[in-house]
Amino acid sequence: MNRLATERFGMKGSGMKGFFTAIACCIGMTAAHAGGFSNPNMSASALGVANAVVASADDVSAAAYNPAGIAWQDGIQAMLGVEAQYRNSSVKLNSAVAPNRGSAGNPGHFYASWMPHDGAVGVALGYNTPYELDNDWALAFPASAGTSKLRLDRFTLDAIYAVNSSLAVAGGLDWYLSSADITLPGQSFSAKDKTGLGGHVSMKWKPAPTWSVGAMARLGSSIKFSNGLSQTLNLKLPDEFTLGVAHDIADAVRLELDAEWSRWSRLKDLNVMAGTTVLQSHLLNMNDSLTLMAGATWFWRENAQFRFGYAYDQEAAGSTGFNPVVADQTGHKASLGAGGDAFGFHADLALSYTFYPKRTVTGPFAGTYRDQRYSLALSVSKGF
Repeated sequence: MNRLATERFGMKGSGMKGFFTAIACCIGMTAAHAGGFSNPNMSASALGVANAVVASADDVSAAAYNPAGIAWQDGIQAMLGVEAQYRNSSVKLNSAVAPNRGSAGNPGHFYASWMPHDGAVGVALGYNTPYELDNDWALAFPASAGTSKLRLDRFTLDAIYAVNSSLAVAGGLDWYLSSADITLPGQSFSAKDKTGLGGHVSMKWKPAPTWSVGAMARLGSSIKFSNGLSQTLNLKLPDEFTLGVAHDIADAVRLELDAEWSRWSRLKDLNVMAGTTVLQSHLLNMNDSLTLMAGATWFWRENAQFRFGYAYDQEAAGSTGFNPVVADQTGHKASLGAGGDAFGFHADLALSYTFYPKRTVTGPFAGTYRDQRYSLALSVSKGF
């Protein structure tokens, strides 16, 4: 939907010089999202601007990116969507190239919210798959590597409070339904977990008529997988902090820049244990990482938009001690999308391509790693 037509607390504008000054401040205030095995594509409208939406958050997928943005959305809103992904990943060993036979998933998403007209308190709920890992290096390293598969589906519930006409805050709970399959030659571990819990807080502030600032902080959850053989795997998800600034120009174009920091250094290993005995050793050298996202939305007509985006996604896996169980590389994402109203619904479609420059590492898994990914997302939403 056209944010300029639907925001409950509309504002008017200022100049480009101040916009780029604020962008510089945004970067400077953020430390070093990022790589690892996160999947940041949680709606088609967000993917169209490379997920630079924490400051705008103007449709119901704000439930995933910044629930405080729900304060500017009247009534009941709902969204349903899916993302189709394709990945081409391999490693060059001497003169031979071995493929990564892991596949990319096709996650879905659902969001709903209620914000009473002229009310100060609302609620939002969501479902998405923010973390997914699927690698199979058995052809490249048959004696020392196998498959690594993780999937974490997240359900969220938020309370939103509109402090005044320019500021809203939100807080909520995260609940993870998780599965893990980790194998080495002669060793296999498979388990599910339904008890992973976490939390998050967010805010959206409009300090001037055509400006908005957004922030989102999520506490990294700890997931413990256990199978019927008394084997365990402990997974620590990263803490995340996102900060963004958006600026509207002449009621026709919105520009936004976001920066997201992810504390991947929490994740030390993916070891499979039996008590104090290590059954599978998967040591990781994960570093905190940064993602920068820039997006532009052209409000072509009242209920039709075109979107363009770029994201720089810093790798989280260090070159020293690199482990292909998490085959992570720095990426450059380009995206485009469109949205419009039809038959009483609003539909968004987005396409992205992520290019990962070749990465050469040394050590037990030495080689030159290559990767590229394509994503196509469709979301359909409706207000009631």
